[in-house]
Amino acid sequence: MKKTPSEVSEWAEEAKSALGVAWMLLKGEQPEPNAEQKSYLFKYGAALCSLNRGIKDKEKQKSLYQFSAKRVAAGFEVDEASKVHYELNFLIAYVDAHIGLGLLNDDQAEEIMLYITEHFDINDLT
Repeated sequence: MKKTPSEVSEWAEEAKSALGVAWMLLKGEQPEPNAEQKSYLFKYGAALCSLNRGIKDKEKQKSLYQFSAKRVAAGFEVDEASKVHYELNFLIAYVDAHIGLGLLNDDQAEEIMLYITEHFDINDLT
């Protein structure tokens, strides 16, 4: 279990690190993932949130997954083309899972995502 971040920059660094782990896990399962497989990268968001926050309860993990996946899927419904933004969708799912835990609210999550887009080249994180 990691210490819960308190600053926006700390949340952003943790999310960026989790993205690297998610890519490693995906490529461990699919060494040469195709576009469809990459589009599921976001599904690791809640699992890595659970790991980083020390959540072992399977029902809570499932609830977090459903919460974050529902929010990412809503984005897909608005813009089908957003599925190809694999890294961004993962980061949204990861941060949103923390909303589901009550550790962040929507405004804080938006601030973290804005920080990430302003300070990191998301495409370099693959």
